[in-house]
Amino acid sequence: MTAPRLHVLERAPSERVMWRVARWAAVAGLAMLLAGLVRAPAIALTALWYVAVPLLPAVFFLNPVLWRGICPLATANELGNRLAPGREPSARAVTRLGVAGVVLFHVMVPARRFLFNAEGSILAATIAAVALLAVVLGARYRVRAGFCNGLCPVLPVELLYGQAPLLSLPRGRCTSCTVCTPRGCPDLSQGKALAQLLGPDRRTGRWLLTPFGLFIAAMPGFVVGYALTSDGALCTAPSVYATTLGWSLASAALVAVAVRVVRIPTRLVLPLVAAAGGWLYYWFAGPAVARQVAAPWWLAPAIRAAGMALVTLWLVRALGPARGAR
Repeated sequence: MTAPRLHVLERAPSERVMWRVARWAAVAGLAMLLAGLVRAPAIALTALWYVAVPLLPAVFFLNPVLWRGICPLATANELGNRLAPGREPSARAVTRLGVAGVVLFHVMVPARRFLFNAEGSILAATIAAVALLAVVLGARYRVRAGFCNGLCPVLPVELLYGQAPLLSLPRGRCTSCTVCTPRGCPDLSQGKALAQLLGPDRRTGRWLLTPFGLFIAAMPGFVVGYALTSDGALCTAPSVYATTLGWSLASAALVAVAVRVVRIPTRLVLPLVAAAGGWLYYWFAGPAVARQVAAPWWLAPAIRAAGMALVTLWLVRALGPARGAR
């Protein structure tokens, strides 16, 4: 049975056209990227990993809706919606999809070091496989419940960095809401999505035992662990995973101590963890980008300064009186 449509969003024609153009431009960009990964992998890999990807955390701090409104994998999910009506996922399916997304993140990101940073064709095939999976999940589950709000490995980052968006934006993709995701939808709830997803557990510290909670607590350590590894052959995979896992567990343990022993309120811990992840990311990303694009000496500190300043501004907003009173 189809759920009733709720909260219809009225948009000006120009706004609808703008989103549509941006959405299909992103699809065209993905097609060009896939072709480039096969035909000119060195250029395509540099453009993806050292130009496009470093911009994403900044976009999420501004508002994840900016990306979610144009993401080509979300467009693939929409294509699946058109192939079949889909059904509402069970509570067990929601949990399994969320866990799978967290696992995919921790499997695929470190794989850059020994596979995806150098093998364009393999990366292209992986992206195509994930896009196909988005289509399948879009056909199996209603609207965005299967992929965008379920399996997507980027979703936990969107939730973490989207707690206090710097820009106020309407939903970029859904013009009406069927509540395909019972709680924690970044499009409908935006800054409240993470709190909704964690539920009452965020007031007791039990959120640390949930898949998204563990992901959040591990995030700063994961960033450090990845940065301390280097590109290498496939045989370095165990070392890469051991390093990222070790730092992730150390980070999770530190956050657990802050919450359960020191008793720092979760409403403070969540933004602080997000900011720590953002600061660390841009601290390491600046030199990495500068090296790969053979930039002048000042680009690395400029990226560091700009990224960390944006995160600091976000943190001030996230810790503001109005949000702290929630």
